[in-house]
Amino acid sequence: MGTRAYLMVTVKDEVNQAQFVNILRELEEMREIDFVDPVVGSWDIVIMIEAPVTVDAVAAKIKSQPWVDKLETLKIVSLFERHRGSKKELLASMRHEGV
Repeated sequence: MGTRAYLMVTVKDEVNQAQFVNILRELEEMREIDFVDPVVGSWDIVIMIEAPVTVDAVAAKIKSQPWVDKLETLKIVSLFERHRGSKKELLASMRHEGV
């Protein structure tokens, strides 16, 4: 398993609906991308990627596209990695909560 991340992408205002659909299809064809979903809100597209070594290269490739206005990478970490410093306390609290 490689490194996984969510990419939050805003497309430029001049992208029309047909172009937007083509962008989604092109992204879906990329080998490193698990899924692509259009969303409404602060972002236009949510992308989940899994790269063999690092997600940074994939994120940079997408960010270099002329239609990208803004891109943010949210790297996915395991629950234990996130709370590595207090793993004992985390495990103890999970036992009390029946997880």
